[in-house]
Amino acid sequence: MLLVSNISYGLKLKTVRIPLYKYRGESALLECHYELNGQRKGHSTLEGSNRRHHGYQPDYLGERYEEEERLYSIKWYKDNEEFYRYVPSASQPIKSYKIEGIRVDPNHSDGTRVLLRGLTLKSSGIYRCEISAEAPNFDSVQGEGRMDVIYVPKDGPQISDYDRKSYGIGETMELNCTSGRSYPATALQWYLNDVLVTDPHIIPYPPVQTQHGLIISSLGLSMVVDHRHFIDGTIRLKCVASLSPVLWRGGQESIVQWEQPTIDHRVAMLLVKSASTVPILHPCMLF
Repeated sequence: MLLVSNISYGLKLKTVRIPLYKYRGESALLECHYELNGQRKGHSTLEGSNRRHHGYQPDYLGERYEEEERLYSIKWYKDNEEFYRYVPSASQPIKSYKIEGIRVDPNHSDGTRVLLRGLTLKSSGIYRCEISAEAPNFDSVQGEGRMDVIYVPKDGPQISDYDRKSYGIGETMELNCTSGRSYPATALQWYLNDVLVTDPHIIPYPPVQTQHGLIISSLGLSMVVDHRHFIDGTIRLKCVASLSPVLWRGGQESIVQWEQPTIDHRVAMLLVKSASTVPILHPCMLF
């Protein structure tokens, strides 16, 4: 994920690599690569189309790009709070600051990368690197991206059956599906005979947050049983739980948002017999 702003002429940000998501307890490598006195040097004509003034470049501008520029510092921020600084001219080039959810490994961090150990849910956020040059131009470039730390549920989803073994035509079927603890919240969907169930049969419930920051999701189903719901005397109900963290990057004016491919996908299935047949309720099966 990469967002670049304030691109200057002597200093150029090449790439920013920030993991889109990591599992709780893992490590994350943040990278910020730049170019200093590189392509700009001796390529004023080629680069002219990218500058504010198009066409030819005056001689004195060409001389400006020949001036030597040196790195002053590289700083890393999480949600606009600085947690790492690299100043090559300092007696101790590397300095880190305590922030909740951030634990820097200084032995594997330098001027282009920062290694974070033992990620927690508090490690989720927007990370930004800022590179500054020394005199004479004092150029500055920056790039940012979001990283989400996730926790995959160890169990679930589970369907509550209220001890019912069968349903007859005209009866109201009321069921609940509950996910295992996760972060972010697990998305739940009901399927009836492999067809997605939508409003007004769906009953949404607010998520419940545990003391450790994990989230439990629940989704209700309320439906009057109709003869069309039975296939060979059986209603096939399925609750699908998906974990797909929503990731985004944004600037001051807009936010681009999209959904990543599903990270965790689980199904609980319930087979309900018609009251006119032998009443058998199968236990929930987790796939």
